[in-house]
Amino acid sequence: MPSITFECPDCRKNLVADSSLCGNVIICKDCGSKVVIPIPGIQKGLDVGGFLLKDKLGVGGMGEVWLAYHAAMDRHVALKILSPKFTSNKEFLDRFIKEAKHSGKLSHPNIVTAYHAGSENGIYYLAISYVDGKCLKDRIDGGEMIPEREALLIAKSIADALRYAWDEFKIVHRDIKPANIIIDKRGVTKILDLGISKSLDEDNSLTMTGTFVGTPYYMSPEQALGDKNIDFRADIYSLGATLYHMLTGTLPFDASTVMAIVSRHLRDPLPPANERNPALSKQCCALLEVMMAKKREERQQSWLEAGNDIDLVIQGRYPKTPVPKNEEANRVYSVSTSEEVATMRAVAPQDETVICSTEGKPDSKPGAAKSGNEVKPNTVQQKAKSRISFGVLLLIFLLLAFLTCAVMATAFILWKKSASRDGTFSPIEQIRNLNKAPSARGADEPTEKELQEFLAKDKKEQSAPDKKDEKRQGPRW
Repeated sequence: MPSITFECPDCRKNLVADSSLCGNVIICKDCGSKVVIPIPGIQKGLDVGGFLLKDKLGVGGMGEVWLAYHAAMDRHVALKILSPKFTSNKEFLDRFIKEAKHSGKLSHPNIVTAYHAGSENGIYYLAISYVDGKCLKDRIDGGEMIPEREALLIAKSIADALRYAWDEFKIVHRDIKPANIIIDKRGVTKILDLGISKSLDEDNSLTMTGTFVGTPYYMSPEQALGDKNIDFRADIYSLGATLYHMLTGTLPFDASTVMAIVSRHLRDPLPPANERNPALSKQCCALLEVMMAKKREERQQSWLEAGNDIDLVIQGRYPKTPVPKNEEANRVYSVSTSEEVATMRAVAPQDETVICSTEGKPDSKPGAAKSGNEVKPNTVQQKAKSRISFGVLLLIFLLLAFLTCAVMATAFILWKKSASRDGTFSPIEQIRNLNKAPSARGADEPTEKELQEFLAKDKKEQSAPDKKDEKRQGPRW
């Protein structure tokens, strides 16, 4: 494989990598910075189909975005260039062409306009309108927490744009996230990157079998499971996740691996937004719970409903769509043999679009299918509750045993003190006294001879009546 030499943007040191890895992230050995491997041959000053490349604007999951000047129309555009690792894949090329078709027929103030698409010398490109503004992702990454009213207005603009795309062309964006939302200098919110959007009116053969597309941090549960029949409600979920990120400055679900992130979207209840930002209103928190309901049937059932709910919260009122029950949050989806999520082929999943195969076997995790048997989340909860109940019973038993021992010890101590005051002895002391040898006679103790004389005298006196007593008693008759 040919190699490519490029410069680290931070330390300006030359780096070398395999050209087939363009779009992936490597670590600079000199400064430790993360560097995206560029597309070979794409550099400043290159002319691509009449578009002169000026500055690189960013890198996405499918390629690079450049600021380019179109001399024929005398205007600047954003030129999206497809990564070479996808150009040999017919399905990806079809998807890229679909992006051009979708973007070209969309005309809405909150959607970026597409001008031209083509290929030259094996380079596939798409020219879209250049928006001079600030990306929403950059604001959030800069530590900014978007105020509630402003965040709701941004979400309302995106909802209006997606309503137009769905109602007019049945298009699902499938990758709503802060990196695809930009606010121009006039404060107008625009949505970017329809590169992985899907039109339900087109032939389903262009849909990649057994795969899902999107960014895991904002992905709907049905999209994560590779459901081929997703609709606008998947975008409602992703918009809710984006709104959550704007309002709290944190992702709704985070983990160290892509698989763990997807699993949390499938199983974990939504963390209350007001715990991460106490300034949020209860009405706004209710809106987030509805938009990010695990079951799509519990979300708004049209973009009109979603827009109306956002308007109600802006007015300080609760959304009309009822909030899902909390007890059902954990038993919405179970990963079975027909809905398995395999290892994802993704680099830097925090921002990249992920394309994941659903044909492999998942890692062994609680609730995942094992040997063809489905294990549902509520079964795991019942086992957890049983372990908790056993622990509580064991704790109660130990507490009762401790109290019993304490009472017995206290009673023994009190009884011993009482016996000492009465002159009695404990059984142990009695045994000790019995074993003691007779002590020597005391000074006042009579001898055996004196005791016999005393007894004989007493017997004699008892046998002879006292005369004095007879006189006192008088004569006997």
